[in-house]
Amino acid sequence: MSKKKPDAPGMTEIREAAQVLAVAAQNLSLIAKTQEMELAKAIAPIAELYRPALDDAANDQAAALARLKELVDANPQLFRKPRSITIDGVRAGYRKEDDALDWSDEAAVIASIRKLLPDLAPTLVRTQETLVADAVAQLEPKDLQRLGIRRINGADKSFVTLGDSDVDRMVKAIVADAIARAGQDEKTASPKGKAKLKAKAEVGAS
Repeated sequence: MSKKKPDAPGMTEIREAAQVLAVAAQNLSLIAKTQEMELAKAIAPIAELYRPALDDAANDQAAALARLKELVDANPQLFRKPRSITIDGVRAGYRKEDDALDWSDEAAVIASIRKLLPDLAPTLVRTQETLVADAVAQLEPKDLQRLGIRRINGADKSFVTLGDSDVDRMVKAIVADAIARAGQDEKTASPKGKAKLKAKAEVGAS
């Protein structure tokens, strides 16, 4: 049985210092974990208290949004000029969608690029032989025509957006901060509830 080799001078002190650091780190982690648990306990009653009212308010907002969108969709002639209206932070109307590109045969377009625009081929064509639409969209109209690519003008499409008020932003900041502090401990209590509230809070936001 071999004997353990004694530590070199100073190594014992280094080991002791490492042990002190390990204990300090464990203590810090324990305190932080305890704080998270206490925060989760403190938040839970408040969230539970306001959840019914928040759900009702979110449902009301969703219904109002759907109704406004329905009215805008049914009356495009009212938004020729001006194109939209703004009422207390709510914008509704029509706006032009981004133009799109279209081609019948991608392989044929790729072959045309390699033949007619060889210097741009690495930028316009991916290695798996698919077109890079964003890059192709930057080509001149004459080059698009030579390559057999059609530009489809964006159509008018209705929209409704709901701007955040100062109060809305403050509430979101408070909720986000509380959830961040609660950490993973709150997941076991009601993970679906938080996701539902967050999803409903974002209804109507652009």
